[in-house]
Amino acid sequence: MALVLAASVAACGNKTSGDSTGTEPAQEPAVSETAGTETGEADSSGLEAVEPATLKLAHIYAAEHPFTIGLDEFVEAVLEASEGKLTIEHFSAAQLGDEPSIHEGLKNGTVDMAVMGISEAGKDYEPVLVMDAPFIFIDAEQMLAANESEIGQKLWTEFEAASGIRMMSPIYYGTRQLTTNRKVSSVAELSGMKIRVPSQENSVAVWQTLGATPTPMNLSEVYLSLQTGVVDGQENPIATIVSSGFTEVCDYMNMTSHSVQSCPLFISDSAYDALDPALREILEECVAEYIPAISQSVMEYEESMIDEIAAGGEMEVNRDVNVEEFRDKLADYIKENESVWGEGVYDALSGVTAN
Repeated sequence: MALVLAASVAACGNKTSGDSTGTEPAQEPAVSETAGTETGEADSSGLEAVEPATLKLAHIYAAEHPFTIGLDEFVEAVLEASEGKLTIEHFSAAQLGDEPSIHEGLKNGTVDMAVMGISEAGKDYEPVLVMDAPFIFIDAEQMLAANESEIGQKLWTEFEAASGIRMMSPIYYGTRQLTTNRKVSSVAELSGMKIRVPSQENSVAVWQTLGATPTPMNLSEVYLSLQTGVVDGQENPIATIVSSGFTEVCDYMNMTSHSVQSCPLFISDSAYDALDPALREILEECVAEYIPAISQSVMEYEESMIDEIAAGGEMEVNRDVNVEEFRDKLADYIKENESVWGEGVYDALSGVTAN
């Protein structure tokens, strides 16, 4: 269940400002070396009797991705706020396996926290797949508001009951765009094109409906597949397009904007329940303070990178896509999936307004 905290988040302190830069993917988890406050200050915190705990946080995103940079800051904040009592080991860049493996780790206890996609979460509870439906949200602000809305909270509560995994906070993953080696402005131009998609049933169905030949594969395999012509294109948010180097192996970024997506932060119920209540409170407060900033950084990154890609000339930004045609082509797909998502849920979520 998402955590909505109206109180101040003083335990996490103030966020530091300044730019962060990515490095090559680490072979060891990112763990802060700071140990919090001086021993004398700890006496008034109530943490001196708390047993230390360690959580493993995993995801598939590269070191330079905004997720990794923001989560490094979050990890540091948790350690400092807990005065060294709560350590989060941060495994980025698929160090603990692909997304299905990370998901399985949440279930069997080898992973405690994860950032993973809605399609993966939908394997445990199919109705949450509506959050990944094409054209359900206009922008990031609406998507985040929908997750925190009454109907969104109901979906995530039901997900937790079915999965034993708690959704701690939505994170804006990005708006998916289509990158290809030939220009695509209409649905007809997709015919016969081999488009890499995530290994998820709903992703395959969407691109089949649009007339392409969807080719499921892991993210780590996509660069070489584009480079060698195994696939003709792929679709991802801009942060992933850039951090994965797809600007080097695709000629066009076609602005389809077909899905405004989140990759929420999850924690297993077993890991959450095992924490001392004081550490749970600190974790929740740091989530409330630091995780929304990751969404904001992705929004800012997308805006700047579109201009940078267009100016760089390495990849042409095609803004002449007939988006309404794509939307109309998927209308029947959306109607057919209401039996999975729940009658009227798509319309209710798409009708949520951002704060």
